[in-house]
Amino acid sequence: MFSVERLRAELNTKFLGREVKYLNQTSSTNDDAWNYFHNGSPDGTLVITDDQQHGRGRRKNKWFSTKGKTLTFSFILYPEMGLGKLGLFPLLTGVSIVQSIKSSASIQTGLKWPNDIMLNGKKMGGILIESRTTQNRLGVVVGVGLNINETMQDIPNFLKDQATSLAIYSKASCNKEQILSVILNKFERLYTQEWDSIIPIWRKYCTHKDSEVVFHTEKGLHQGIFQGISSDGHAEIQINGKTQTFPSGMITL
Repeated sequence: MFSVERLRAELNTKFLGREVKYLNQTSSTNDDAWNYFHNGSPDGTLVITDDQQHGRGRRKNKWFSTKGKTLTFSFILYPEMGLGKLGLFPLLTGVSIVQSIKSSASIQTGLKWPNDIMLNGKKMGGILIESRTTQNRLGVVVGVGLNINETMQDIPNFLKDQATSLAIYSKASCNKEQILSVILNKFERLYTQEWDSIIPIWRKYCTHKDSEVVFHTEKGLHQGIFQGISSDGHAEIQINGKTQTFPSGMITL
C-alpha cells in the first residue's frame, strides 16, 4: 500500500501535495480530482490510488494499471496565467518526471510529444492534462500514470512490444513514494520559477527529433519529419519540404 506518511516525509513543496486524498481503489484519479475541485479543495491537492480501475489517456484511450505497482496520481492547480500556456503543461510535467526518475532511480527516460514517457523505446508512462473554467477561475488537473514495479507478466499481451516499466528495465523494484516526492518537488519549482526554460529542456529529452513520424489529427494522417516544438509547445512537422505546426495530435514512429 502506498504510504502517504513516507511521501510527506520527503516533500519539500510549499503547496503541491500538501493536501493528499488517498484512495485504496477508484475509477479515475482525474475524475476524483475534478470532484475535489468543485468542492473547493485547495491549490496543489493530490489524489493518489493503489488501484485505478478505469484510467484514461488522451483521445479517450484506456490506460492499464496494475494494482499496487503503477504510480497513478492527479493534482489540482489554479494557475494564474492565461489559456495560451495550457499547451506547456504536458511538457512541464514530462520534464519533471524524466528528471525525477533520473535523480531518484538513476534511469534515463525520454519524452515523446505531447504526453508520453519513454524508456528503451517503449512507453512507461503517460500524462493527461484537463482544464475547466468555473466562476471565472481556471482549474487544471494534471493526471499521471507511470509503470513502476510491473513485471512482464503484468503487461497485457497486446502491449508487450509497446510498454515497459522501471522494474522491467532495471530488474529491481523502485520506491514509489520517493519517486513521487521528487516529481512533486521538481514540478513545483519549474511551475513557479522556470516556465521560460521548459521548451529547451523538453527538446533535450525528446526521443524522436528529426525522425520520420506519422501524425494523427482529427483531419487525418500526415507523414513527415518531426522537427521539434514551437515556443507554445506545438509540434513542428516537416511535410513535403514545408514545416507545419500542429497544436494537438498523436505521433507514431
